[in-house]
Amino acid sequence: MRPDSTLPDPATPRLPQPRCGTRVYLAGALLLLTLPASAQVAGTSVLEEARQRQAQADGPGIDARSPSETAATARESERSEPDRRLPFATTPDLRRATVERHLRSLRTTNPIAAAEAGRELATYDYDAIVRGFLDGTGLDPADAGDVLAAFVALQWMVANDATAEPSPAALRAIRRRFVLPMADKPPLSQPASRAAFAEQVKLRMVLHHAGWKAARQLGVLPRFLATLSNEFIPAAKLQALALTEAGLVPKGPAGARPSQPSSPDAPPPAAAARPAQPPAPAPGPDASAPPRHAANWDAVEGVYFRSTTGVGVGGMVTIDFEPLIVFTDGTYYEIDDTALEDVDLAAERSAKPRRFGRWTRKGRGFVLTGVDGKAADYALGDGSFFRAFPAGAEERVARSYRRLSGGGNSAMGGDVAVAVESRYDFKADGRYGRGGSVGALNSGASTGVGTAIGRRRAPEGGQYRLDRHTLTLTGADGRSRRLFFAYGAQKDPPEIDRDMIFVGDSVFSSDD
Repeated sequence: MRPDSTLPDPATPRLPQPRCGTRVYLAGALLLLTLPASAQVAGTSVLEEARQRQAQADGPGIDARSPSETAATARESERSEPDRRLPFATTPDLRRATVERHLRSLRTTNPIAAAEAGRELATYDYDAIVRGFLDGTGLDPADAGDVLAAFVALQWMVANDATAEPSPAALRAIRRRFVLPMADKPPLSQPASRAAFAEQVKLRMVLHHAGWKAARQLGVLPRFLATLSNEFIPAAKLQALALTEAGLVPKGPAGARPSQPSSPDAPPPAAAARPAQPPAPAPGPDASAPPRHAANWDAVEGVYFRSTTGVGVGGMVTIDFEPLIVFTDGTYYEIDDTALEDVDLAAERSAKPRRFGRWTRKGRGFVLTGVDGKAADYALGDGSFFRAFPAGAEERVARSYRRLSGGGNSAMGGDVAVAVESRYDFKADGRYGRGGSVGALNSGASTGVGTAIGRRRAPEGGQYRLDRHTLTLTGADGRSRRLFFAYGAQKDPPEIDRDMIFVGDSVFSSDD
């Protein structure tokens, strides 16, 4: 399941992984709409809603015992019962009813946020987001047991601030140990209630994931976990467990071998929540050595960029852009920070398959097909797909560029606004400076207590060199790194636009 696009970043049944390349920003922004300033999740939890509903209609609801108690029962199930599928059918009417139930709960505490969340949820389909989370994990978004297993795994990831994706074996073990013991009880045992329950779990999954992203960005993850509804599996219990090939087991030397991430694209789990910091450029390969994959450029048809969505200050959904390398063999690559001549494309394709896809020509544009098989048409210069321009050899730039992003919920009537600024200052004599800052403001309108924080990243500087699509930065310590670089485009036919640059997969605009 992928955490880093907004009803994005975003995350793949791959469980979420915060990644910035192809952004999952929409999901994150949506969840921010439903969070009060204290980062609590609004409304009752999925398990509690299901239990209350089923108690009224069908008797006892779902079993919400502790992980260790549930696992004990599950071990009996493992020995005696084959896996059972728990299919359900989703419909637009059922999803609308699920959203409205959530909004009714939110209206009791924050009518303004409920109104804004309603508009966003009417625009973005949470079902499609969940399918993206599960794509490639082996879990079936049309099976209530698989959906619930994914949500349990996500709760563990959030409680442990873990970004490595659980393996398919680990996810199957969670389903076997946690879900099967509940298969004979309402709501899972009854097709009608099973569908309603599964839809609530799906919506809660999207909201919980986005809340995690918001809490990490604000640097308030412990507070977020502490204020979660008790009907979630308690974070303290999940923090005492390790996610392994055998599922969730007690931490310690006696535990099973830790689950390996299904994609090395995910960074290692964080040991503890850290305050938000301005993003720093990725180190990249040491540019003191010649590039190992310079021949990559011989296979390039062109360099382009396409529009996507991002999150602005206060949680506002904004337009962002990402660069694409189009190869003559009919494939494309969503390049990250590292310059193309330093990328081992075979290793990158194996480690990060979602950065690759296929293309065909269509008129003046392209049809791009991702690894999920979904095709999208792009006409060159139509507002969403453009040519990217290289710099000249040894070109010098004498201007400053800035990137402003953020988060929060003030754009939707909430209290919290986060602003993150990154900037490059290029000089005509070949020097550069790099800086950034982050600030967060809680107006306190809903709590009566306002707060504000701010930080600056330590400045960086040195010498820069531009050569086509490569920016080489040499710091004061003498270390160099090569980053992908491109200028934007304007007009038709396209002309170079030096007011817009890409450094890695981030777009910056000129201050001039």
